[in-house]
Amino acid sequence: MTSATRTSRKAKADTGAGAAKRSAEAKGRKPPAGEGADLVVASREGPRVAGDRARQIYVHASRLFVEKGYAATSMSDIAEAVKITKAGLYHFVKGKEDLLFTIMSFGMDELFDEVVHPAREVADPEARLRLIIRNHLTNIGRVSSRSGNPVTIVADEPGGLGPKKRRIINARKREYFELIRGTLSELKDSGAARADLDVTVATHCIIGAILWMARWRKPNGKLSLDEIIEQIIAMQLGGLMRR
Repeated sequence: MTSATRTSRKAKADTGAGAAKRSAEAKGRKPPAGEGADLVVASREGPRVAGDRARQIYVHASRLFVEKGYAATSMSDIAEAVKITKAGLYHFVKGKEDLLFTIMSFGMDELFDEVVHPAREVADPEARLRLIIRNHLTNIGRVSSRSGNPVTIVADEPGGLGPKKRRIINARKREYFELIRGTLSELKDSGAARADLDVTVATHCIIGAILWMARWRKPNGKLSLDEIIEQIIAMQLGGLMRR
């Protein structure tokens, strides 16, 4: 067999493996063994859905930031993980801080599309709170790996951003926080929630429970995502509502 033939066959094999991995990720299945093989990314439809390649960059960059650290991750590392050239990566982002801000903005856009905006359409505060918890956990559960959901973890830690961009992300987080706190205040004022409930403490607890799933849930765990969500909702509301 000539060297050219071996090279051609290897190229075809690499292309086939890459296509299989991309297909598995798009369908929310575990890709073939190898780098990032534990990473499961389920698809979603709706407004503001990033292009497939852009979303792939955000997820793989987030995984590297979580596993190696933001400072230790280079743009070359990210390009290699996504299987594009470094020049191709710069077609999507200007640099590493710009990528970090884009990932955080992407995460917040999905949070508002899937949680905040739908919740504001629900008049009943208990139904609204259930929707908030369920939809946010569903959003987090869409991506899972040995690092949990790296996009959520990265979006929750804006320390790598400059002051201006950090204020933008923190303002959006505050808006979400106030949505939950306002919902809890409605429940307390109506008598549905415990009279001794501190709504600020309760809001922190709810958000903490939701975001922590991004760190501990792994692919192919004992419980399905739906089972986990129902347990978290039951525990959160069980501690808030009058018995």
